[in-house]
Amino acid sequence: MKILASEQVQRWLIALPPDTKKRVRAALHRLQNGRGDIKALRGELEGFCRLRIDGLRIVHSQHRGQMIRLEYADSRDVVYETFLKVLHERKTQ
Repeated sequence: MKILASEQVQRWLIALPPDTKKRVRAALHRLQNGRGDIKALRGELEGFCRLRIDGLRIVHSQHRGQMIRLEYADSRDVVYETFLKVLHERKTQ
């Protein structure tokens, strides 16, 4: 399965410290193979899933069963609220 990342996720990955980046890359490799700590989101974020890596979260969506798009990534305490704001901004543009 192919993984594509939004600009925000790409910038976030680049800024991670080396040890954290290594853990995230390993988790993304597992995600690509359909494994990992994945959970479907509910409510306003229905249709998206999250990948948990310790205190970090990556919100992603799956397209046609062949592609995973990494939509937004951040620490657990802000990722969902901030991603909701991003979604609302996309809708108003």
